[in-house]
Amino acid sequence: MNATATPTAVVSARDVTRRYGEGDAAVDALRGVTLQVDKGDLTAIMGPSGSGKSTLLHAIAGLDDLTSGHVFIGDTDLTRLGDRALTTLRRDRIGFVFQAFNLVPTLSAIENITL
Repeated sequence: MNATATPTAVVSARDVTRRYGEGDAAVDALRGVTLQVDKGDLTAIMGPSGSGKSTLLHAIAGLDDLTSGHVFIGDTDLTRLGDRALTTLRRDRIGFVFQAFNLVPTLSAIENITL
């Protein structure tokens, strides 16, 4: 497989797999997921509990290691970055708003995002 970014994509994932555990206890949270989000796209990731939504978001944000596949932010392959470069990329190019922790309860959703 050719692991290169698509020119129009701001985020893309190619054949992403994330496996937890080994042997009979192994669980594939993601199995061969491919997606592309182009500039200006509004994308929703939906599915039942346990379907891999959070794992996919963590993978495309560089928060979780992949078992196989590639994730790109623009033309940068996150799977080829070391810890320091990945930390810099997350700091400079990705914003996180977690659904449960690190939110200030007295602030609105917009104020928490701004913060």
